[in-house]
Amino acid sequence: MKEIFSLTSPESDVVLRTITLADLENLRAWKNANRSAFFYQGIITPEQQVRWFQDYLERARDYMFIVESAGQAVGCMGFRMLDQRADIYNVIRGQSEHGGKGVMSQAMRLLCSFIATNSTRDISAQVLLSNPARAWYRKNAFREIKFFDAYVEAQLDWAQFRPCAFEKIQTSQKA
Repeated sequence: MKEIFSLTSPESDVVLRTITLADLENLRAWKNANRSAFFYQGIITPEQQVRWFQDYLERARDYMFIVESAGQAVGCMGFRMLDQRADIYNVIRGQSEHGGKGVMSQAMRLLCSFIATNSTRDISAQVLLSNPARAWYRKNAFREIKFFDAYVEAQLDWAQFRPCAFEKIQTSQKA
């Protein structure tokens, strides 16, 4: 089973909390609403979401977080370790009213700081060429390093990135 924990930073009120079964409907709704920005663009059914979660629980080096601001779930983001590299995925601002406030940028900074401290400094993301979030990744210290037919690989640029202090708060329950 997966450990349940939250990440907080004294520099921000944003919290990253590992997902639980209770988050599946939000994740499914957010992914479906933004499916054109992702590799898999089909509609995800509730049954498919449960199967994904069951598989996720078995992957030790895969982490998915709910982004919370002011106690409200506003989006999600995750990473998985692929060999010695961290691959960031499923970055979704689920609540559009939080757009432009820097919440997702603060969450990305917190996530990358956690990854660098606990896993690797080799952090990247694969972003569809058509995804309007490409500019957001660049704004958040990612540089596009490899181009493919449909997507670009973006890597965290340590010359631009400013890590933040964070605390990992362990929860006694398991997912």
